[in-house]
Amino acid sequence: MKKIKKNNKNLTIREIQDWEKSFLEKKGVFEDKDKEKAIKTAICKLAEETGEVAEAILEDKWDKIQEEVTDVIVFACKVANIAEKFYGAEDLSDAIRKKIKICDEREWNPDNKKLNKTKNERA
Repeated sequence: MKKIKKNNKNLTIREIQDWEKSFLEKKGVFEDKDKEKAIKTAICKLAEETGEVAEAILEDKWDKIQEEVTDVIVFACKVANIAEKFYGAEDLSDAIRKKIKICDEREWNPDNKKLNKTKNERA
């Protein structure tokens, strides 16, 4: 199983994605045959975990937030792994870099209280 470096305080997205893949293999779960089932299962789990974050917030269980957010991150990485493997999606780290760049280029519109889309996003 791919191990995350214990002395590394900051994890990378790639480390989380690699851990998620190797965790499933270690547990004997193989999803490489049925991509439809894999993505549906991953999306349902992601939605469930997102609901658990909302529930913890609404029930004022702040001691559970980080645990629940971690589950969301892991299942989001799982969805990205499936998208990369079966559907040729770009690397998640690259997609995050691009999205951050786009967000940095957006300007605040005080009239509608939203960030305006960039010219490239509107094209």
